[in-house]
Amino acid sequence: MGVVVIDAEVTLADVLSLRLSIAEPLADGTRLILRRRGAGEERRVTLGASGARTRDASVAVSLAALDLGPGRWDTYLEQDGVRARIQSADPGFSLDRLDAYALGRRTLAYRAYRTRNGFLALKIDPAEPVADVRAVWFREGRFEVTGLLAYTGLDDDDQHRHATLALRHSDPDRGDPDRGAPDRNILNHNKKDRSAPDHSNPDHSTLDRSDAGLHDVGHHGAGHHGAGPHDAGPHGAGAGDVGPHDPGPQDAGFDDAGATVRVAATVKGVRFHAALSLCDVLAATPDSQGSWEPYLEVDGVDRALPLGARLDDVEGKRRRVHYPHALVDGVPIRPSFTQGDELLLEVGA
Repeated sequence: MGVVVIDAEVTLADVLSLRLSIAEPLADGTRLILRRRGAGEERRVTLGASGARTRDASVAVSLAALDLGPGRWDTYLEQDGVRARIQSADPGFSLDRLDAYALGRRTLAYRAYRTRNGFLALKIDPAEPVADVRAVWFREGRFEVTGLLAYTGLDDDDQHRHATLALRHSDPDRGDPDRGAPDRNILNHNKKDRSAPDHSNPDHSTLDRSDAGLHDVGHHGAGHHGAGPHDAGPHGAGAGDVGPHDPGPQDAGFDDAGATVRVAATVKGVRFHAALSLCDVLAATPDSQGSWEPYLEVDGVDRALPLGARLDDVEGKRRRVHYPHALVDGVPIRPSFTQGDELLLEVGA
């Protein structure tokens, strides 16, 4: 059929915008078909004919109107009874564009990408408010984290909001079966941060996703951008409060009692920074074993936000992203990710 996508974007209004290079003009009645991978469910959109002499065409399709569910959707063009999968020459997507897209309050997040075999596809995920992690440090006996508040609907402005970082202890036996599994895809940190501390000291190392060079299916050539502590304003982190978990209005996601460490966090607009003492974490960890799940509680957001890492092109971080550990009184403490790409602090791992 001779159709190649040279630019693909899902706009802020959830419109799939395509620029096509075509060998022959599109005929009247040509249809764009979205087929859900593994299920066979399809959506069809009839396109207008292109000009008789044109060698390129633009397509805009409202995705929200198609009632697409979560999953991966492959794209096809059907013309004169012939169906062909759409090839794509678009090398990837803009991470800055993804940040702008994540500022809105959404229930579904749509992303256009090129598959490993060079075809256009859509990835659709549920979109719930999350604190998206950009950088993690172990520095001077502290755990520090920075990132972006995603899908909250908050404005990207200079307003400071009261916030708390809460770490909740979970049963170490709840870990997934991949925990501790070896992987060859180890991130090489701090290629750009020439002022980073010496990594030979495990308690004084910078752990930053901003230099990740890994790419998952369909996501090619997109680099990462890091957010340092200056992105969230002054640090402002105090000593952690350690004690039994006392559920509050923002702890609705906690379904059982457990030890919790809390510390003040800094939120400026949609950028956040928080730091707490690793000694406080260790002191609150029974038998020096277990995992801590970090959450961010922010004024103006009606739920506790898990710390995740989804606004990039690296999926499956549990297998792909390995951090060095810090030793506190001889006990190793290491950041890691769950199978759902949410951050954990693992003690004694």
